[in-house]
Amino acid sequence: MRATILGFIVSASLLALSGVALAETGAQFGAPGVRVPSDPNVNGFRFSILYGDNERMSGLDMGLVALSESASLDGVALVLGFHKLRGNMEGGAAFSFANFHGGSDSGLNAAFINKVNNSPEAVDFGFVNLADGHTMVDIGGVNVSGSSTAQLGFINVTSNIKGFQLGFINIAKNGFLPVFPFFNFAPQ
Repeated sequence: MRATILGFIVSASLLALSGVALAETGAQFGAPGVRVPSDPNVNGFRFSILYGDNERMSGLDMGLVALSESASLDGVALVLGFHKLRGNMEGGAAFSFANFHGGSDSGLNAAFINKVNNSPEAVDFGFVNLADGHTMVDIGGVNVSGSSTAQLGFINVTSNIKGFQLGFINIAKNGFLPVFPFFNFAPQ
């Protein structure tokens, strides 16, 4: 009962503070089946409990035991749960248990698990970093990418290293050796 009243108060407060949203809203509350106000573009602050979804998030995205989902992010995501981007992160930072990003990232991905598509201008910091495309810097326990500028971790795997790898096991198809302990790099 207390949680229902609190949810109503938070929703009503955000609705009152938001005013009439013409192109985007300054503050938003999200929960499963709820987005108050309903504008898909947020420029300011979003708070989600369990689930939040919008198109463009610019500002601070906070989630409590949540899946926080957006098409794009320009700002900071602090999510106690999962952060999912269908598109790009443009100069932002995502902190969560797991980041799942489908576009291209610039900034910082910090999570236990980072599953990104392409982060050519980002640092991926996590226990497991997985990238389909190119990464700038991967720092973690296990780093796997299509290509990378630098990897620092216990196990590093890439098809194309452009800079160096430092770790216990380093695997790079174009490395001075395909598999080498402690370090690897692409010969010039």
